[in-house]
Amino acid sequence: DQGETPYAALARELDRSEGALKVAIHRLRKRYRDLFRQEIAETVADPAEVESELRFLAAALTRK
Repeated sequence: DQGETPYAALARELDRSEGALKVAIHRLRKRYRDLFRQEIAETVADPAEVESELRFLAAALTRK
């Protein structure tokens, strides 16, 4: 259906409600964010540098 949102279409394909899909995606994104932060924390000398490193990476990824 052309009027269907991407979430609705995916939910239908997965035989889930749109709300359940949104919750699952929210949890997946949070889990990914936490794991990513942990990986970054292992690459810096001081835990206080994590935020700075994340900002640097975000800036590097958005440059053209």
